[in-house]
Amino acid sequence: MGTTGTDVCLAPGPDGKPSGSYQFSGESGSYIEFPNNGGLNVEHSITMLCWVYMENSGVSGPLFTYTNPTRWGIRLRINSGKLATRFIKDTLLITNLPLVPKQWHYVGSSYDHETGKASLWLNGTKVKEGDIGARITLSTEQIVKMGATAKPEGSNFKGRITAMQVYNVALTADEVNEVKDAGRGRNKYMYGIRTGVLTFLTRNFLEKQEA
Repeated sequence: MGTTGTDVCLAPGPDGKPSGSYQFSGESGSYIEFPNNGGLNVEHSITMLCWVYMENSGVSGPLFTYTNPTRWGIRLRINSGKLATRFIKDTLLITNLPLVPKQWHYVGSSYDHETGKASLWLNGTKVKEGDIGARITLSTEQIVKMGATAKPEGSNFKGRITAMQVYNVALTADEVNEVKDAGRGRNKYMYGIRTGVLTFLTRNFLEKQEA
């Protein structure tokens, strides 16, 4: 199981229920770190999805990141309020418009190992796509962090995150929408795409630590 920094607390989630998300302060101690014992090492295709909430439109910071001491790790993040992702060096994808503050957004990114297509997803719709090259071996074997870069000297996110999911396939639009409620207490999974994948039910994690 992962470990939290010193500045993370539970907050209302997308449904308005208490303890439905994590509140990250944007400070250096605000993160959740997950050891990677193989369950997150997808290597080829990947989809990362979560719900995110920001108080202000100009926020910048990581939502979910992998690190590697010799190669560029994967990042799903917010850049000046815009959704962004990177899978290898010099492959940044970023949305044209910032996310609306004070609203919950269902966000994510994916990479298809066979086609070479990287995509950004916003509220169940593909909003950006780029060709970064087929059959890339992704750097996913190291630790991962939510709310911060995996390297200690990196940045931190200020806002709320919940229902982080990682899949070892590039989901289609129908599949992205099918798993929209996963981890939010409804657990509506597509079991055919969960093989070998660790899905974080983030709402439950900190509650168990505090019990």
